[in-house]
Amino acid sequence: GLLLCPSICCASFDTMPAMVRGAIVAAAFLAAAEATQVNLLSKNLRPAAAEDNLVEPIRFNQQLLICNAYPSRESVSVKKNSHESLEGGDAIPFRQCRYLQGQVEKKDQLEFSVQDIEIHGTFEVGELPSSDAILLLVVEKRAHSPMVSFQSFAFPSSSEGKEAQIAVINALEGGSAVPKLTMEDHIEAKQEQTVSKRVEQLSFNRVYSVEEGSYDASIATDSKQVVRLAKNKNYVLLRTGGNGFDESLLVFPSEAPPKAAPQHSVMAWFKGLVHTSFARVFGQ
Repeated sequence: GLLLCPSICCASFDTMPAMVRGAIVAAAFLAAAEATQVNLLSKNLRPAAAEDNLVEPIRFNQQLLICNAYPSRESVSVKKNSHESLEGGDAIPFRQCRYLQGQVEKKDQLEFSVQDIEIHGTFEVGELPSSDAILLLVVEKRAHSPMVSFQSFAFPSSSEGKEAQIAVINALEGGSAVPKLTMEDHIEAKQEQTVSKRVEQLSFNRVYSVEEGSYDASIATDSKQVVRLAKNKNYVLLRTGGNGFDESLLVFPSEAPPKAAPQHSVMAWFKGLVHTSFARVFGQ
């Protein structure tokens, strides 16, 4: 069978399997005692005149990716801290994802509104990963209510290897009985008799690492969607629908088919990564 590692929660790096240890994004914690120790050490090494330049804050490359899964014909807009506009944060339609320009910091408040409808929601940023990362925030509709709710994930940074990272997320309104997402090798019809195909059932609301290639993804067995993954890239597979909209699977970004796509005889080996939330929600 395939090697499928479940999500690991509340485990230290020492107890995690080696195959997932290097891929997990941990929250950054900076204790006041550590900062004091650095300042004391700085005074002993440099003249007082240069003290202000000794310790420079570390800034990571962290991009904010917003996916609108709120089922409405009206778009969603977002502002930061009540007044700051984020480039790309205006008019994000339903079933679209968009990278926003600008950094977010701990305690920042991202305020969402469904345009032309008096529906608002506020998301406060909590501990951020202590590394480069893609910060994914999914805006969705709360079950049996018009209110906004959120899911947040962090893609670990990856620059080597032949794998892509995919966030498999259920944002279907009222989708409490969550099925699994089926992913299997995409094999052309003329090769079905000669090439073996392996199938994997993926749980929702997880981040996985998967070998590059072409796959068939489906929630219902009678509806398959071709998903093409490139190495060292991040993807969102988002189950959406409800409120009068049919259920569908959004793939972001969508890759154009290669001119000569290699056929895989073996399904990619999925590695389950930690579902890393980077914020908390309040005021709902």
